Amino acid sequence: MSFRVVRSSKFRHVYGQALKREQCYDNIRVSKSSWDSTFCAVNPKFLAIIVESAGGGAFIVLPHNKPMFA
Repeated sequence: MSFRVVRSSKFRHVYGQALKREQCYDNIRVSKSSWDSTFCAVNPKFLAIIVESAGGGAFIVLPHNKPMFA
């Protein structure tokens, strides 16, 4: 009887790498409400994130091709 110890996944040898500080967005306060189920949406051009605010319904849209502080 053969017993597999290693999972048979094609991604088991793929490892992530942390980005540099200038390639990241810092201090974004994501909503903590359970009613806001989709916290972010991404497509090839933009990143949209629901943020925490007093009035509710606030979100930010960040473009991929521009740095945040140019």
